[in-house]
Amino acid sequence: MTEEAQKVEVTRVKKPVKYSRPTPTPLERFNNALGPVAGGLILDMADFLTFGPIGLYIGFFVGAVIGWWIGSTYGFSLKAKLFWATLAGLYCLVPMTEFVPIATMISAVARFYEKNSRR
Repeated sequence: MTEEAQKVEVTRVKKPVKYSRPTPTPLERFNNALGPVAGGLILDMADFLTFGPIGLYIGFFVGAVIGWWIGSTYGFSLKAKLFWATLAGLYCLVPMTEFVPIATMISAVARFYEKNSRR
């Protein structure tokens, strides 16, 4: 080889690596869309099913169990789970809340204003 050929260096231009997220499964997409609202929907359905005098007898227990479950799915501490279970129990116990989906609306608004969403 000649000296001139030796001086010429071939430089490769590296393309920037594009990192992309793996495509979410349908279950993950469903959970991202409705997961936070599903707890409110379930609590509102339980409130509707404990309509009338039934709610005075078993409404608190049913609501507390669902509230505990919702708190567990979000990984709350024991105190927070007790608080939300009590609040959900009272919600199912109180009359005249059956026809207004308050829990669903609260969870939907909370999801709307969430800053660190899992999208």
